[in-house]
Amino acid sequence: MSRLKYAVLVAAALLPVPAAAGDSPFGYVYTTDTHPQGAREFEQWITRRHGQARGDYSLWQLRSEVEYGVTNDLQTALYLNYDSVSAFRNRPDGTTGPGAFVPDAVDANSRYSRTFVESVSNEWIWRLLSPYKDPIGLALYVEPSWGPDKRELEGKLIVQKNFLDDRLVWAANLTAAAERERFHGEWEREGELELTTGLAYAFLPRWHAGVEYRRHTGYEGSSFARGNRQYTANFLGPSIHYATRKWWVTATYLTQLANAKAYTDEAREDIAGGRFFGEHHERSELRVRFGLSF
Repeated sequence: MSRLKYAVLVAAALLPVPAAAGDSPFGYVYTTDTHPQGAREFEQWITRRHGQARGDYSLWQLRSEVEYGVTNDLQTALYLNYDSVSAFRNRPDGTTGPGAFVPDAVDANSRYSRTFVESVSNEWIWRLLSPYKDPIGLALYVEPSWGPDKRELEGKLIVQKNFLDDRLVWAANLTAAAERERFHGEWEREGELELTTGLAYAFLPRWHAGVEYRRHTGYEGSSFARGNRQYTANFLGPSIHYATRKWWVTATYLTQLANAKAYTDEAREDIAGGRFFGEHHERSELRVRFGLSF
């Protein structure tokens, strides 16, 4: 192959390629990007949450969704959420104990395993400002979920700012959720506030690399009053993203930082080594998201 042909092929390979509609460079942080009107996409989420105070704990959470662009600035999606959990001597005292999706009546000395459908969800994202046309991107998000043991209403405020001709993306989400769960025998009301933020840089055409941060605070009951706080946990880790015209994939690995805070005696029992291992919190989380336009 001549040097000229080789140079042409290399240049063609490095030309920017339009990404699949609705793709995200983040695993946890939402951006203000929405599908154009009439566009459709199938998206699969796979999240593995691994490791608690000791022993063995593994939770696989899967979400299968279909997204649709109602208008250029309004997007909706339907999710099916299903999980698989396995726990053995995962509690700080060395017993197999109750926690996320592990009931109170479990045998403290035996392994507990279960696979089940958790819920269905209906997501709506309304973009108010675009980061490509306005000084900053802004969107509102709402998602109700319903399942045999779970009812939840979640809302987000999404902001996004692009730099360096859109090669550097910063996004942040403020999330509030009110839920009722029946994983411990009786229906319980809980609330959560979460701040997630991330930076992603397009270091090559089709490729982004970045970092994401997640701060999660749990509340007892349906009020977000300071006195109802139970715990706060923080997560940090890298992300990688690859996109083509028709499909994309993103992977994010988060590690819980050893700076968790407990605000009740019950929550203090779930802290070991500075990390919180109560409801829905593990040592690490790996999330892979795959999207396919159709």
